[in-house]
Amino acid sequence: MTKVKICGMQTLEDAEYAIEAGADFIGFVFAPSKRQVTSEQAADIIKKLDTGHTKTVGVFVNPTAEEAKKALEDTGLDYIQFHGDEPEAFVEQFKTRAIKAFPSNSELSNREKFNYPGNFILIDSPRKEYYGGSGTTFDWESFDQDGLDKSRFALAGGLKPDNIKEAITTFDPALVDVSSGVETDGRKDYKKVDEFIKNVKEVL
Repeated sequence: MTKVKICGMQTLEDAEYAIEAGADFIGFVFAPSKRQVTSEQAADIIKKLDTGHTKTVGVFVNPTAEEAKKALEDTGLDYIQFHGDEPEAFVEQFKTRAIKAFPSNSELSNREKFNYPGNFILIDSPRKEYYGGSGTTFDWESFDQDGLDKSRFALAGGLKPDNIKEAITTFDPALVDVSSGVETDGRKDYKKVDEFIKNVKEVL
């Protein structure tokens, strides 16, 4: 069954709700973003959570190895999501705790992307203002799926409750990653969080 990551956590209440709703991963954005949090803010939230089966992820863009290691140590994060231009050898240092993201229009082939180490390889929409997701879908129909390792494939970009079933049917990803798609006016909308996770779980 496809796993769910709810990203862009900014408050303890949002993180607690996502966990209660059944999220498999929750994400904290450390890179420049409307949802950016500090290491101290993330650590304060994580230490108060009863995460259970839910894993925590920190999203970074081109960090130094020292910054990434310090974040893992200081915050209690389970994984680092590398959302920049990090080379394969760099990600190798974190391979058992890494998610590596690429824009859908990356010049690398799918096989080259999946040569990167890490638990998941995430395909996101092309970059706009920030390195992270633009909140819009890419062209699923024209995207060449050849070379995707579905057991490690994570999908992001414009996902929301009303298109997530189509996304899973189209790609059969191991993980789906959503942030703005479960928000209203820039805040996590608990009704949308519930609906998104429910719709994912309903796809057989």
